[in-house]
Amino acid sequence: MRHWRDSVRYFGLWRAVRELAAASWRISLELLPSRRKARFGDLDYDWEHEVDTTRSNVSFRAQLLAELAGRPYFASDPWLFEQIMHALPIHFEDFTFVDLGSGKGRALLMAARYGFKRIIGVEFMPEWHRAAQENIRKFAAANPSAPAMESVCMDARDFDFPAEPLVVYLFNPFPEPVFVAVMERLRQSALTAPRPLFLAYRYTEFESLLEKCGWLKKVAGTEQWAVYGNWRDSAGGEEIHHGDTEKKRVRRWAMAPR
Repeated sequence: MRHWRDSVRYFGLWRAVRELAAASWRISLELLPSRRKARFGDLDYDWEHEVDTTRSNVSFRAQLLAELAGRPYFASDPWLFEQIMHALPIHFEDFTFVDLGSGKGRALLMAARYGFKRIIGVEFMPEWHRAAQENIRKFAAANPSAPAMESVCMDARDFDFPAEPLVVYLFNPFPEPVFVAVMERLRQSALTAPRPLFLAYRYTEFESLLEKCGWLKKVAGTEQWAVYGNWRDSAGGEEIHHGDTEKKRVRRWAMAPR
């Protein structure tokens, strides 16, 4: 109900009805044989790491509820996740990784290899949150030196961002009204507790909204992902460029939200 109320408030009644109809149509396509076969295309990571992050065994009911509330479940592609991590101009051990719409937790497990200070997943669907907890348990048992990792089951609009340097990861988990609300909550968090924040955005459906944010600046990106930050070089506010293969460390930053 909250999603519907926010959708009507944001879009107006008739646009909200059209958005709901479009969501229903998209989920009906999941019943097509070609789509059902494609759901098994993300199993390699699970076989290699002995975890359950695939969408192949997600029930139609769960996908329906997720689509109506936001977006269906897809697990992050490891090779694209690696590209995004390499584009971040940070020392990973100084940052906390937060995945909004973390599903079964694949991005959390992949983030662990980069040595983040700690790792947090925020997932609305209880079924996927429980799967993430089990995956985290298995991963921690097999990797005792991994950073602290947790999954919390809640609406991302209510999540209190930790008051520490953050990398916030999103694999297009929200419809537009929720995306806007979450970004505003993140902006308010940055104003309340000034610190470096980076937004790692996979599948950039709403990147045009980020481009209009005066407090964010694009750091790197391709057609499939983008990285934005709320900081600039303090030596004069010069734009920072990143090569395709070389990760450049940024040492001096100054806060620049407006």
